[in-house]
Amino acid sequence: MAVFFAIFFLVYSSANFYVYVRAMQAFQFQSIYAKAFFSVLFVVAAFSYILTKSLLSNVNSVVYDVFLWIGSFWFALLGYFLLSLLVIDIFVLINRFFPFFPQFLLQDYAKTKLLTGLIVLLLVFITVTLGYINANNIKLKTIQLSIPKKNSALTSLNIFYFSDSHFTPVNNGRIAKKIIDLAEQVKPDIILIGGDVIDDKSNQLKRIGIDEELRQLKAKYGVYTINGNHEYIVNVNDADNFLNENNIKVLRDSMITIDNSVQIIGREDGSIVGFAHGKRKSVAELVSSARKDLPIILLDHQPFRLAETAAQNVDLQLSGHTHHGQMWPFSFVTKMIYEISWGYKKISNTHFYVSSGVGTWGPPVKVGNDAEVINFKISFTEN
Repeated sequence: MAVFFAIFFLVYSSANFYVYVRAMQAFQFQSIYAKAFFSVLFVVAAFSYILTKSLLSNVNSVVYDVFLWIGSFWFALLGYFLLSLLVIDIFVLINRFFPFFPQFLLQDYAKTKLLTGLIVLLLVFITVTLGYINANNIKLKTIQLSIPKKNSALTSLNIFYFSDSHFTPVNNGRIAKKIIDLAEQVKPDIILIGGDVIDDKSNQLKRIGIDEELRQLKAKYGVYTINGNHEYIVNVNDADNFLNENNIKVLRDSMITIDNSVQIIGREDGSIVGFAHGKRKSVAELVSSARKDLPIILLDHQPFRLAETAAQNVDLQLSGHTHHGQMWPFSFVTKMIYEISWGYKKISNTHFYVSSGVGTWGPPVKVGNDAEVINFKISFTEN
Protein backbone atom coordinates (compact mmCIF):
# COMPACT_ATOMS: atom_id res chain seq x y z
CA MET A 1 0.00 0.00 0.00
CA ALA A 2 2.89 2.36 0.73
CA VAL A 3 4.09 1.98 -2.85
CA PHE A 4 0.58 2.68 -4.18
CA PHE A 5 0.22 5.89 -2.14
CA ALA A 6 3.75 7.00 -3.11
CA ILE A 7 2.94 6.57 -6.81
CA PHE A 8 -0.40 8.33 -6.37
CA PHE A 9 1.24 11.29 -4.61
CA LEU A 10 3.89 11.56 -7.34
CA VAL A 11 1.33 11.48 -10.17
CA TYR A 12 -1.05 13.83 -8.35
CA SER A 13 1.70 16.35 -7.56
CA SER A 14 2.93 16.25 -11.17
CA ALA A 15 -0.59 16.91 -12.49
CA ASN A 16 -1.00 19.87 -10.16
CA PHE A 17 2.40 21.25 -11.09
CA TYR A 18 1.53 21.04 -14.79
CA VAL A 19 -1.74 22.95 -14.28
CA TYR A 20 -0.01 25.51 -12.04
CA VAL A 21 2.72 26.24 -14.60
CA ARG A 22 0.24 26.58 -17.44
CA ALA A 23 -1.97 28.87 -15.34
CA MET A 24 0.99 31.11 -14.57
CA GLN A 25 1.82 31.23 -18.28
CA ALA A 26 -1.75 32.12 -19.19
CA PHE A 27 -2.44 34.82 -16.60
CA GLN A 28 1.07 36.30 -16.38
CA PHE A 29 0.63 38.08 -13.06
CA GLN A 30 2.55 41.33 -13.05
CA SER A 31 2.35 41.93 -9.31
CA ILE A 32 4.49 39.78 -7.04
CA TYR A 33 1.67 39.93 -4.47
CA ALA A 34 -0.90 38.64 -6.98
CA LYS A 35 1.49 35.86 -7.96
CA ALA A 36 2.07 34.92 -4.32
CA PHE A 37 -1.66 35.01 -3.53
CA PHE A 38 -2.45 32.77 -6.49
CA SER A 39 0.33 30.35 -5.57
CA VAL A 40 -0.83 30.02 -1.96
CA LEU A 41 -4.46 29.59 -3.06
CA PHE A 42 -3.44 26.92 -5.56
CA VAL A 43 -1.38 24.91 -3.07
CA VAL A 44 -4.13 25.04 -0.42
CA ALA A 45 -6.72 23.82 -2.93
CA ALA A 46 -4.45 21.13 -4.35
CA PHE A 47 -3.46 19.55 -1.06
CA SER A 48 -6.50 20.22 1.16
CA TYR A 49 -7.95 16.73 0.71
CA ILE A 50 -4.70 14.92 1.43
CA LEU A 51 -3.87 17.09 4.44
CA THR A 52 -7.41 16.74 5.79
CA LYS A 53 -7.34 12.95 5.63
CA SER A 54 -3.80 12.65 7.00
CA LEU A 55 -3.59 15.42 9.63
CA LEU A 56 -7.13 16.52 10.51
CA SER A 57 -8.97 13.19 10.75
CA ASN A 58 -9.34 13.56 14.54
CA VAL A 59 -10.34 17.22 14.41
CA ASN A 60 -14.07 17.17 15.19
CA SER A 61 -15.01 20.61 13.96
CA VAL A 62 -16.07 22.59 10.94
CA VAL A 63 -12.38 23.12 10.14
CA TYR A 64 -12.26 19.52 8.94
CA ASP A 65 -15.36 20.06 6.80
CA VAL A 66 -14.09 23.26 5.15
CA PHE A 67 -10.81 21.76 3.99
CA LEU A 68 -12.52 18.53 2.92
CA TRP A 69 -14.97 20.50 0.76
CA ILE A 70 -12.15 22.50 -0.82
CA GLY A 71 -10.07 19.42 -1.54
CA SER A 72 -13.03 17.43 -2.86
CA PHE A 73 -14.07 20.08 -5.36
CA TRP A 74 -10.46 20.56 -6.42
CA PHE A 75 -10.33 16.96 -7.72
CA ALA A 76 -13.10 17.82 -10.18
CA LEU A 77 -11.55 21.13 -11.18
CA LEU A 78 -8.13 19.54 -11.60
CA GLY A 79 -9.52 16.77 -13.79
CA TYR A 80 -11.21 19.14 -16.20
CA PHE A 81 -8.30 21.62 -16.18
CA LEU A 82 -6.00 18.76 -17.16
CA LEU A 83 -8.30 17.61 -19.96
CA SER A 84 -8.64 21.15 -21.29
CA LEU A 85 -4.90 21.78 -21.26
CA LEU A 86 -4.13 18.47 -22.93
CA VAL A 87 -6.56 19.28 -25.75
CA ILE A 88 -5.02 22.74 -26.14
CA ASP A 89 -1.49 21.30 -26.17
CA ILE A 90 -2.46 18.77 -28.85
CA PHE A 91 -3.79 21.55 -31.08
CA VAL A 92 -0.68 23.67 -30.46
CA LEU A 93 1.54 20.71 -31.36
CA ILE A 94 -0.39 20.01 -34.57
CA ASN A 95 -0.24 23.69 -35.49
CA ARG A 96 3.53 23.63 -35.10
CA PHE A 97 3.88 21.08 -37.90
CA PHE A 98 0.74 21.91 -39.90
CA PRO A 99 -0.12 25.58 -39.28
CA PHE A 100 -3.84 26.22 -39.22
CA PHE A 101 -4.34 28.79 -36.43
CA PRO A 102 -5.83 32.10 -37.70
CA GLN A 103 -3.20 34.84 -37.85
CA PHE A 104 -5.06 37.08 -35.38
CA LEU A 105 -4.45 34.50 -32.64
CA LEU A 106 -0.72 34.79 -33.11
CA GLN A 107 -0.41 38.58 -33.40
CA ASP A 108 -0.75 39.10 -29.64
CA TYR A 109 0.10 35.70 -28.18
CA ALA A 110 0.01 36.92 -24.57
CA LYS A 111 -3.54 38.16 -25.03
CA THR A 112 -4.53 34.91 -26.74
CA LYS A 113 -3.19 32.88 -23.80
CA LEU A 114 -5.04 35.08 -21.32
CA LEU A 115 -8.36 34.76 -23.17
CA THR A 116 -7.87 31.03 -23.56
CA GLY A 117 -7.18 30.73 -19.84
CA LEU A 118 -10.33 32.68 -18.98
CA ILE A 119 -12.47 30.59 -21.34
CA VAL A 120 -11.11 27.35 -19.87
CA LEU A 121 -11.74 28.67 -16.36
CA LEU A 122 -15.34 29.57 -17.21
CA LEU A 123 -16.14 26.30 -18.98
CA VAL A 124 -14.64 24.18 -16.21
CA PHE A 125 -16.55 26.03 -13.49
CA ILE A 126 -19.81 25.69 -15.46
CA THR A 127 -19.20 21.95 -15.97
CA VAL A 128 -18.40 21.32 -12.31
CA THR A 129 -21.40 23.38 -11.16
CA LEU A 130 -23.78 21.45 -13.41
CA GLY A 131 -22.16 18.23 -12.23
CA TYR A 132 -22.78 19.21 -8.62
CA ILE A 133 -26.45 19.91 -9.37
CA ASN A 134 -26.73 16.55 -11.15
CA ALA A 135 -25.11 14.70 -8.23
CA ASN A 136 -27.77 16.08 -5.90
CA ASN A 137 -30.63 15.03 -8.17
CA ILE A 138 -31.06 11.44 -6.97
CA LYS A 139 -33.23 9.42 -9.33
CA LEU A 140 -35.45 6.51 -8.35
CA LYS A 141 -35.50 3.84 -11.04
CA THR A 142 -37.73 0.79 -11.20
CA ILE A 143 -36.63 -2.52 -12.72
CA GLN A 144 -38.93 -5.54 -12.95
CA LEU A 145 -37.31 -8.96 -13.09
CA SER A 146 -38.60 -12.53 -13.21
CA ILE A 147 -36.62 -15.15 -11.29
CA PRO A 148 -37.38 -18.88 -11.05
CA LYS A 149 -39.35 -19.54 -7.90
CA LYS A 150 -37.95 -22.99 -7.16
CA ASN A 151 -39.19 -23.85 -3.65
CA SER A 152 -39.52 -20.27 -2.45
CA ALA A 153 -42.69 -19.51 -0.53
CA LEU A 154 -42.61 -15.93 -1.82
CA THR A 155 -44.18 -14.88 -5.09
CA SER A 156 -42.52 -11.45 -5.13
CA LEU A 157 -39.86 -9.36 -3.43
CA ASN A 158 -39.67 -5.57 -3.37
CA ILE A 159 -36.00 -4.52 -3.10
CA PHE A 160 -34.63 -1.05 -2.50
CA TYR A 161 -31.02 -1.00 -3.68
CA PHE A 162 -28.27 1.59 -3.71
CA SER A 163 -24.52 1.61 -3.72
CA ASP A 164 -21.57 3.95 -3.17
CA SER A 165 -23.12 6.56 -0.92
CA HIS A 166 -19.62 7.43 0.34
CA PHE A 167 -20.93 9.27 3.38
CA THR A 168 -18.60 12.07 4.55
CA PRO A 169 -19.20 15.68 5.62
CA VAL A 170 -19.31 16.35 1.85
CA ASN A 171 -21.70 13.51 0.93
CA ASN A 172 -23.65 14.10 4.11
CA GLY A 173 -27.21 14.33 5.36
CA ARG A 174 -28.47 16.04 2.23
CA ILE A 175 -27.97 12.73 0.42
CA ALA A 176 -29.00 10.53 3.35
CA LYS A 177 -32.33 12.33 3.76
CA LYS A 178 -33.16 11.88 0.07
CA ILE A 179 -32.30 8.18 0.22
CA ILE A 180 -34.52 7.73 3.27
CA ASP A 181 -37.40 9.60 1.64
CA LEU A 182 -37.15 7.47 -1.50
CA ALA A 183 -36.98 4.27 0.55
CA GLU A 184 -40.14 5.26 2.43
CA GLN A 185 -41.79 5.95 -0.91
CA VAL A 186 -40.93 2.46 -2.17
CA LYS A 187 -41.89 0.68 1.07
CA PRO A 188 -39.44 -2.14 0.38
CA ASP A 189 -39.45 -5.67 1.75
CA ILE A 190 -35.68 -5.48 2.06
CA ILE A 191 -32.95 -2.86 1.60
CA LEU A 192 -29.69 -3.98 0.00
CA ILE A 193 -26.56 -1.82 -0.30
CA GLY A 194 -23.65 -2.57 -2.62
CA GLY A 195 -20.75 -1.32 -0.50
CA ASP A 196 -18.78 1.92 -0.07
CA VAL A 197 -21.52 3.11 2.26
CA ILE A 198 -19.16 5.35 4.21
CA ASP A 199 -15.93 7.11 3.35
CA ASP A 200 -14.82 8.60 6.63
CA LYS A 201 -14.09 7.67 10.22
CA SER A 202 -17.02 7.04 12.53
CA ASN A 203 -16.21 10.06 14.73
CA GLN A 204 -16.74 12.40 11.78
CA LEU A 205 -19.91 10.61 10.67
CA LYS A 206 -21.42 10.75 14.15
CA ARG A 207 -20.56 14.44 14.45
CA ILE A 208 -22.66 15.25 11.38
CA GLY A 209 -25.47 12.86 12.35
CA ILE A 210 -25.11 10.18 9.68
CA ASP A 211 -25.69 7.51 12.34
CA GLU A 212 -29.09 9.00 13.16
CA GLU A 213 -29.99 9.10 9.47
CA LEU A 214 -28.97 5.51 8.78
CA ARG A 215 -31.10 4.23 11.65
CA GLN A 216 -34.15 5.50 9.75
CA LEU A 217 -33.58 3.00 6.95
CA LYS A 218 -36.10 0.26 7.67
CA ALA A 219 -37.61 -2.67 5.82
CA LYS A 220 -39.59 -5.79 6.68
CA TYR A 221 -36.64 -8.15 6.26
CA GLY A 222 -33.94 -5.70 7.31
CA VAL A 223 -31.07 -3.70 5.80
CA TYR A 224 -27.94 -5.46 4.53
CA THR A 225 -24.68 -4.31 2.99
CA ILE A 226 -21.22 -5.53 2.08
CA ASN A 227 -17.79 -4.01 2.35
CA GLY A 228 -16.47 -1.97 -0.53
CA ASN A 229 -12.89 -0.90 -1.01
CA HIS A 230 -13.53 2.36 0.86
CA GLU A 231 -14.59 0.58 4.03
CA TYR A 232 -11.06 -0.82 3.99
CA ILE A 233 -9.50 2.55 3.21
CA VAL A 234 -11.10 4.18 6.27
CA ASN A 235 -10.53 1.11 8.51
CA VAL A 236 -12.87 -1.81 7.92
CA ASN A 237 -13.42 -2.71 11.58
CA ASP A 238 -14.39 0.84 12.51
CA ALA A 239 -16.63 1.05 9.44
CA ASP A 240 -18.38 -2.27 10.06
CA ASN A 241 -18.92 -1.54 13.75
CA PHE A 242 -20.48 1.79 12.82
CA LEU A 243 -22.81 0.20 10.27
CA ASN A 244 -23.83 -2.73 12.48
CA GLU A 245 -24.52 -0.35 15.37
CA ASN A 246 -26.92 1.54 13.14
CA ASN A 247 -29.04 -1.42 12.06
CA ILE A 248 -27.20 -2.12 8.80
CA LYS A 249 -26.02 -5.72 8.86
CA VAL A 250 -22.67 -6.22 7.11
CA LEU A 251 -22.42 -9.52 5.26
CA ARG A 252 -18.79 -10.63 5.04
CA ASP A 253 -18.55 -13.76 2.91
CA SER A 254 -21.75 -14.82 4.59
CA MET A 255 -25.37 -15.50 3.78
CA ILE A 256 -28.81 -14.91 5.25
CA THR A 257 -32.09 -16.50 4.24
CA ILE A 258 -35.21 -14.37 4.41
CA ASP A 259 -38.56 -15.98 5.18
CA ASN A 260 -37.00 -19.36 4.39
CA SER A 261 -37.46 -18.35 0.75
CA VAL A 262 -34.63 -16.21 -0.67
CA GLN A 263 -30.90 -16.36 0.04
CA ILE A 264 -28.84 -13.14 0.19
CA ILE A 265 -25.09 -13.67 -0.10
CA GLY A 266 -22.69 -10.85 0.73
CA ARG A 267 -19.21 -11.24 -0.75
CA GLU A 268 -16.18 -9.67 0.91
CA ASP A 269 -14.44 -7.04 -1.19
CA GLY A 270 -11.15 -7.89 -2.89
CA SER A 271 -9.48 -5.09 -0.93
CA ILE A 272 -9.20 -7.50 1.99
CA VAL A 273 -6.05 -8.87 0.32
CA GLY A 274 -4.12 -5.61 0.10
CA PHE A 275 -5.44 -3.83 3.19
CA ALA A 276 -5.89 -6.68 5.68
CA HIS A 277 -3.71 -9.42 4.21
CA GLY A 278 -6.78 -11.60 4.26
CA LYS A 279 -8.57 -13.81 1.79
CA ARG A 280 -12.10 -13.82 0.51
CA LYS A 281 -14.15 -16.74 -0.68
CA SER A 282 -14.80 -17.37 -4.34
CA VAL A 283 -18.35 -17.21 -5.65
CA ALA A 284 -18.27 -21.00 -5.99
CA GLU A 285 -17.33 -21.40 -2.32
CA LEU A 286 -20.09 -19.05 -1.21
CA VAL A 287 -22.73 -20.71 -3.35
CA SER A 288 -21.66 -24.21 -2.25
CA SER A 289 -23.20 -23.61 1.18
CA ALA A 290 -26.47 -22.29 -0.28
CA ARG A 291 -29.60 -24.30 -0.92
CA LYS A 292 -30.04 -25.10 -4.60
CA ASP A 293 -33.81 -25.07 -4.30
CA LEU A 294 -34.05 -21.37 -3.33
CA PRO A 295 -33.26 -18.19 -5.31
CA ILE A 296 -29.86 -16.56 -4.71
CA ILE A 297 -29.08 -12.84 -4.73
CA LEU A 298 -25.39 -11.95 -4.56
CA LEU A 299 -23.95 -8.62 -3.40
CA ASP A 300 -20.43 -8.13 -4.83
CA HIS A 301 -19.04 -4.59 -4.78
CA GLN A 302 -16.66 -4.77 -7.74
CA PRO A 303 -18.19 -6.30 -10.90
CA PHE A 304 -15.31 -8.48 -12.08
CA ARG A 305 -15.43 -12.01 -13.57
CA LEU A 306 -19.15 -12.00 -14.16
CA ALA A 307 -19.01 -15.29 -16.06
CA GLU A 308 -17.92 -17.03 -12.84
CA THR A 309 -21.05 -15.81 -11.10
CA ALA A 310 -23.25 -16.84 -14.01
CA ALA A 311 -21.67 -20.30 -13.96
CA GLN A 312 -22.82 -20.76 -10.35
CA ASN A 313 -26.48 -20.16 -11.26
CA VAL A 314 -26.79 -17.04 -9.11
CA ASP A 315 -30.13 -15.44 -9.95
CA LEU A 316 -29.19 -11.78 -9.42
CA GLN A 317 -25.90 -10.00 -8.74
CA LEU A 318 -25.92 -6.40 -7.53
CA SER A 319 -22.72 -4.35 -7.73
CA GLY A 320 -21.42 -0.79 -7.77
CA HIS A 321 -17.90 0.63 -7.50
CA THR A 322 -17.48 1.89 -11.07
CA HIS A 323 -19.45 5.15 -10.74
CA HIS A 324 -19.44 4.86 -14.56
CA GLY A 325 -16.34 7.03 -14.38
CA GLN A 326 -18.27 9.61 -12.28
CA MET A 327 -17.16 12.48 -14.52
CA TRP A 328 -17.30 12.22 -18.31
CA PRO A 329 -15.16 11.29 -20.26
CA PHE A 330 -13.72 8.92 -17.63
CA SER A 331 -16.63 6.60 -18.43
CA PHE A 332 -14.59 5.47 -21.45
CA VAL A 333 -12.01 4.12 -19.01
CA THR A 334 -14.52 2.19 -16.89
CA LYS A 335 -16.10 0.77 -20.05
CA MET A 336 -12.72 -0.69 -20.97
CA ILE A 337 -12.16 -2.14 -17.49
CA TYR A 338 -15.60 -3.58 -16.70
CA GLU A 339 -17.91 -5.76 -18.75
CA ILE A 340 -20.73 -3.70 -17.25
CA SER A 341 -19.74 -0.16 -16.35
CA TRP A 342 -23.32 0.85 -15.55
CA GLY A 343 -26.71 -0.73 -15.91
CA TYR A 344 -28.35 -4.08 -16.54
CA LYS A 345 -27.21 -7.17 -18.40
CA LYS A 346 -28.21 -10.82 -18.40
CA ILE A 347 -25.51 -13.46 -18.76
CA SER A 348 -26.80 -17.01 -19.13
CA ASN A 349 -29.54 -17.19 -16.47
CA THR A 350 -28.05 -14.56 -14.17
CA HIS A 351 -29.29 -10.98 -13.99
CA PHE A 352 -26.61 -8.35 -13.30
CA TYR A 353 -27.00 -4.72 -12.31
CA VAL A 354 -24.10 -2.31 -11.75
CA SER A 355 -25.11 0.98 -10.14
CA SER A 356 -23.43 4.26 -11.03
CA GLY A 357 -23.79 5.10 -7.34
CA VAL A 358 -26.09 7.27 -5.30
CA GLY A 359 -23.11 9.27 -4.02
CA THR A 360 -19.68 10.26 -5.23
CA TRP A 361 -16.07 9.68 -4.31
CA GLY A 362 -14.04 12.85 -3.85
CA PRO A 363 -15.81 15.66 -5.68
CA PRO A 364 -19.59 15.76 -5.17
CA VAL A 365 -19.88 15.96 -8.95
CA LYS A 366 -21.45 13.65 -11.52
CA VAL A 367 -21.15 14.28 -15.25
CA GLY A 368 -22.55 11.81 -17.77
CA ASN A 369 -24.27 9.48 -15.29
CA ASP A 370 -26.98 9.53 -12.65
CA ALA A 371 -27.13 9.56 -8.88
CA GLU A 372 -29.51 6.63 -8.55
CA VAL A 373 -31.37 4.26 -6.28
CA ILE A 374 -33.06 1.20 -7.75
CA ASN A 375 -36.38 -0.39 -6.88
CA PHE A 376 -36.19 -4.01 -8.03
CA LYS A 377 -39.61 -5.57 -8.27
CA ILE A 378 -38.85 -9.28 -8.32
CA SER A 379 -41.48 -11.77 -9.46
CA PHE A 380 -40.78 -15.40 -8.57
CA THR A 381 -42.19 -17.50 -11.36
CA GLU A 382 -42.66 -21.23 -11.84
CA ASN A 383 -39.84 -22.88 -13.80
